[in-house]
Amino acid sequence: MYFRVTTYGFDESRFDEFLVKADETLRDALKTIAGLESVHSCRIGEGQGMIVASYDSEASAAAAQPKIQALFGELAEFMTSPPEVKEGNAVWTM
Repeated sequence: MYFRVTTYGFDESRFDEFLVKADETLRDALKTIAGLESVHSCRIGEGQGMIVASYDSEASAAAAQPKIQALFGELAEFMTSPPEVKEGNAVWTM
C-alpha cells in the first residue's frame, strides 16, 4: 500500500462552494483512477486542508499524478496556496 498526503490552503469564505464543486468535479473522476483505493479529506485549520489518498502501489500513484493534477486544477479558484505532497510506502498497519 502506498500513501500520498497533500496539504493545501483554500479560501475559507468559499468553503461550502468548494465542497460542492469538489463533490461534483472529483467524486466520479477519482473512481476511474486505476489503483486508487481511497481518498479522505479533512480540514486541519482555518483555510487549511489535507488529503490522504491510498494506492495499491507506488507505480499506480505515479501513473495517476497527471490526472490528479488536472483535477486539482479544476479547484484552483478556491486555492490560496499550492498543494504540498508527501508520499511513501506503508511500513506498518493496524
